[in-house]
Amino acid sequence: MLTQDFYREFILSQLLDLSELPILLTTEGLEIALQMANKIVEIFQGQKKLYIYGCDHYQHIARDLTQGFHSGLMINRPPLPVEFIEHLNEQEPFLTSLGQQGKKGDGILIISGEYTQLAESLLKEAKAKNLFTLAFCGYPQLSNHQPELLFYLPIPNRPRLKEAFLMLGHIICTLVESTLYGNSF
Repeated sequence: MLTQDFYREFILSQLLDLSELPILLTTEGLEIALQMANKIVEIFQGQKKLYIYGCDHYQHIARDLTQGFHSGLMINRPPLPVEFIEHLNEQEPFLTSLGQQGKKGDGILIISGEYTQLAESLLKEAKAKNLFTLAFCGYPQLSNHQPELLFYLPIPNRPRLKEAFLMLGHIICTLVESTLYGNSF
């Protein structure tokens, strides 16, 4: 049976894990968030579309962010042109799944907890189609095909990484909304 001391130590360790996130997000992390938000605003203002894909365990985060960008996170506003990419596999290339939809100037946000061959393939295909590439990635980092904007967070704890990615996505969505629709939240 677990003791009260174990519970206290566990809760304290989880709180300490969370307390490190603001440190990791303070300087360059928030600068990347601002750059990503500005680029997404530019994509929308150019009448282009943003695609969002979450690798493996990050599909629910990609779906949540797609809904936030599409219908509004903090502001009641018209829908934005965002599309969630359903789960792909190694045999189903990105361009095949999008068909002729993805066009030069569109953007894709890839959320990957760690390096995967699929994430690398998506980046390669998106760049070949001249889509602007953004990525959230944990450790180990994407290596061969770097996105134009990368938020890299070397946290080995997957639940904390998911929390950070969701928080970062919500920050970016709020920045995009406030830029496009004014500070009305």
